[in-house]
Amino acid sequence: GAKQDFGFIVRQNGMFSFSGLTAEQVDRLRDEFAIYAVRSGRINVAGITEANIRYLCECIVKVL
Repeated sequence: GAKQDFGFIVRQNGMFSFSGLTAEQVDRLRDEFAIYAVRSGRINVAGITEANIRYLCECIVKVL
């Protein structure tokens, strides 16, 4: 699992959340895992489903 605290995500409102990922980490998510986010680290939480959340989390941990 991730050693970084992602608790801030549940305190955000709206369709987007700032992930805290760097531009380089976002690039790796895109290039290695076909996960797309804004280079500022902002992710569209409306696109997260029960079917893809495990994959998303596993990939985020891999780029941390």
